[in-house]
Amino acid sequence: MRSSLKTPYVLLPVLLGCCFFVYFISSGQYPWLKSFSLDIASEITGIIIVVFSIDRVMAIDQENQRRKLESVAFLQLRRPLQRHFYLFFNMFKAAIAEKPDKTYQTVADLFDHTFFEELAFLDFSKPAPVLGAIEADWSEYLLRECSQFKDSLNRTMEKYCLFLQPELIELMEEMINSPFLWIVFNAPVIRQFSVNNNTSNSYNLLARQEIRDLLKEYIQLITALLEQYNQRVPEDKQIKISDELWANGVLPKIGSGRI
Repeated sequence: MRSSLKTPYVLLPVLLGCCFFVYFISSGQYPWLKSFSLDIASEITGIIIVVFSIDRVMAIDQENQRRKLESVAFLQLRRPLQRHFYLFFNMFKAAIAEKPDKTYQTVADLFDHTFFEELAFLDFSKPAPVLGAIEADWSEYLLRECSQFKDSLNRTMEKYCLFLQPELIELMEEMINSPFLWIVFNAPVIRQFSVNNNTSNSYNLLARQEIRDLLKEYIQLITALLEQYNQRVPEDKQIKISDELWANGVLPKIGSGRI
């Protein structure tokens, strides 16, 4: 309730109670007092109804405005969310030997047991599916995409924090402070350590189960945000899995990054 309407909500019931008190204690000597107190009580009741109605209209209007701005915030997250989802889809596609015999209908369908097991075979030293003249391996690609996504979340929270529901803010903060992202941002040091202790040229950040467990926790947050996004935007703006993504004509090719 707005502070401007708190005072009437406190004073009017008190005045109404006083009117009824006067009405019931008035003796037959003062019939005019009974009539007067009853008239005032009727007026106060009408005022209470009007104030309550105005308050409800204002509350509904403010909630509608908040939802509109929340939708704008999610629409601004569309491209970063889509890129982030494609990042993990591409990692999976490059790591598998062949497409799983499964129908993928929603984005959540991608993140099953097979997804996390197959990522153990992704060679992060192999070329990533970047466009243009820029060359990058999977380790660099993952670092850059995660950094950009984290920046997008920070910008959205700074700009729209007053219009986002607390659970959404908490979800974004968990993603920003995810232990998996910490691993990704420190991956160059981890990679150098791996190279110094391994004669092979291949490198897999997700070879260890502990790191894949951190990825699983992070993916759960991503999935929750994707679901929240798809619920708040029109169907034509939703993020989905299309069959075209599996085509070998669309980078990366299936198994192209497999160790």
